Amino acid sequence: MLRFLVRAIGLLLLAGGFIALIVDGTRSLAGGSLHVASIDASLQTMGAQAYPSLEKWVLAHLPAFVWDPLVVHLLRVPLSGALLLLGGLCVILAHKAPQEFGYPAE
Repeated sequence: MLRFLVRAIGLLLLAGGFIALIVDGTRSLAGGSLHVASIDASLQTMGAQAYPSLEKWVLAHLPAFVWDPLVVHLLRVPLSGALLLLGGLCVILAHKAPQEFGYPAE
């Protein structure tokens, strides 16, 4: 059951990554230059309170040095790449090991 859930989440993340890649490609073609949406830009698009609330939560629950060098740089990663990477990892982790067939050769 857990393997199914992880695989389903992975497939949803992969689908979201491909959708973000298509949106980036469409914006790049329409604008005439390369446009890649970062996680930070996507958070700001979702709502004005998403980014400050994330910053407030990280500073409240983690040490202060985690926000500036780590989380700020992670938020600059392209959204499509992050979703594709996380989705691929979930699908790989949920993959069932192949069954051994026959007798072991010794």
